[in-house]
Amino acid sequence: MQRRLILAAIFTLLLFFNSHVFAQENYEIRHINFVGNDSIDDDLLLDAMVMHPLSYIEKTFSKKEPALYNREMLETDLERLTRYYQREGFIDVSIELAAIKQNDQKKKVDLRFRIEQGMPFTIDSISISQTASSTAVNIDSVFRSVKAKLQLQPNSRFSDDALISDLNLLKNAFSGNGYAYTTADYQLSLNKDAQKVSIHYLINTGPLCHFGPTQLDGNKHTDDKFIRKQLLFSEGDIYSTSRIDESRQKLYKLQLFSILSIQPELTQQHDTPVPVKIYIKEAPRLSSKYGAGYGTEDKFRAFAELTYKGFPGDASRLKMQLKHSALRPYQVSLNWIQPQFLYPRLSLTVNPFISRNNEPGYKIQDMGLNVKLANELSDQLSAQTNYYLERVKTYDAEVDSLGSSTNDIPYQKSGFIFSVFYDSSEPKFSPTHGLNITLACKLNGYAFGGDYNYSRIWTDIRHYRKMGTLVLASRLRVGGIHSGDADHFIPVEDRFFAGGSNSIRGWQYSELGPLRDNGKPLGGSSVLEGAVELRIPLAWKLSVVSFLDFGNVWVDEFQYQLNELAYAGGGGLRFDTPIGPIRFDVGVPLWNEKRSAAFFISVGQAF
Repeated sequence: MQRRLILAAIFTLLLFFNSHVFAQENYEIRHINFVGNDSIDDDLLLDAMVMHPLSYIEKTFSKKEPALYNREMLETDLERLTRYYQREGFIDVSIELAAIKQNDQKKKVDLRFRIEQGMPFTIDSISISQTASSTAVNIDSVFRSVKAKLQLQPNSRFSDDALISDLNLLKNAFSGNGYAYTTADYQLSLNKDAQKVSIHYLINTGPLCHFGPTQLDGNKHTDDKFIRKQLLFSEGDIYSTSRIDESRQKLYKLQLFSILSIQPELTQQHDTPVPVKIYIKEAPRLSSKYGAGYGTEDKFRAFAELTYKGFPGDASRLKMQLKHSALRPYQVSLNWIQPQFLYPRLSLTVNPFISRNNEPGYKIQDMGLNVKLANELSDQLSAQTNYYLERVKTYDAEVDSLGSSTNDIPYQKSGFIFSVFYDSSEPKFSPTHGLNITLACKLNGYAFGGDYNYSRIWTDIRHYRKMGTLVLASRLRVGGIHSGDADHFIPVEDRFFAGGSNSIRGWQYSELGPLRDNGKPLGGSSVLEGAVELRIPLAWKLSVVSFLDFGNVWVDEFQYQLNELAYAGGGGLRFDTPIGPIRFDVGVPLWNEKRSAAFFISVGQAF
């Protein structure tokens, strides 16, 4: 009897073990999780696998087939995961399938992998030398100039991808200093006891090279001389890959070409000088864009844009824009843009316009002229100076605490706007990391003309931080207006307003802040608002956010009453598209029992 009980217990354990280590072939994989992967995110490990679970949304809206479990693929994925870890420096990693949860009714399985990473190999030292066939060059000087940019530094974790990246960085450093035929290799010395690796780079520079003749091909409308004027190299100069790259970027920014290739014609015989071949395909001279959409605030909106390139010169372009929405029934804008005005990083834009604005707090017709000089100081920093001359006609104007104006009588504005922009945030439409700062000052009237004298300054700071798969976004906006007139009148369209899909989301558009006697927004001379938003990816193109917004608007200039800040909390959905996410937000005013939730549909992140 006892023997039978022991055999039964062993048989039961075997069945239990089998259910955790093996699953029914061709069951759909519903979920995969990992235990012990302290250094590498789940998403990266899933990307390395063949068996990849699909969410319900992916199966519903995409054409992807769900992954099916089989033992052969399991062995393949165990090997792929092991190799991935080893490429990341974890040579002694151990990975096994720890458990399987099987649903026979739905024919689905969940897999759990147990990972024992072990200690990673770290960098002990980095050195460099030339091969015997190299040209005599101060290799240490070039190495010092790029050493801080190397991904693999002493005491950092070894990675195959980082090693290849550093190898290319070193190669480009030498080819950028005249050695077009540079080759780079490496030697690794492992100390298994200490889990250390030393890297020694071997550089063969080849001969010192110069640029040869440049051949152009493909340009029909753009003059050869104009294109050659953009190049940062000429025949006889010391060869430099950085000059080629900068010339390519300079030509692309002209927006004249749909295809642009600048290729040095290197040979196996290491010939010098090095000829350069430029092939271009010009963009259509006349192009158009059209679009329509819907948002909670501007309702139905539509736009049309026509652009003519090369008017009247090679790099200039003429752009006409037509826009319509509930907030802006019509806007007609003509832009003449001249890149490389006076010098390469300066552009000139001349912009006559007319528009009708139906805002919650005012109704105006605005027509005038803007002349803008934009200076690109670096890839991330730029500055603008904008002169404007406007004629504004107000409708439904009233006497208010910021001065008085008379219905239908136009007034004139004239002045300058000075702006500085810093932007290291990426990617463009939905940043996940980086910083975006705007500082601006508007001077109206005074010595520049216009019917009113006032100055308006504001700043907008946005920060994005990636935390694993999550993104923490924050924003702060502060502004103030000072009037130089006795009646302290500030044109209503230049006042600060708050509330809406891109502001404090517990209030509708421009609804937060001082109000007129009739309940319409008055606007103010001071604004302070901020937001913190956590962006959480779900699956496929869907994500959710959770946010806290705060802020207010005050009538008095440069007066910020922190005890009067309004707060709103809420959440929303995002669906990614090529032009930015479509979003639905719900904002609830906090500590305000008189107000209900506000709902918003819009395109693009709130900030």
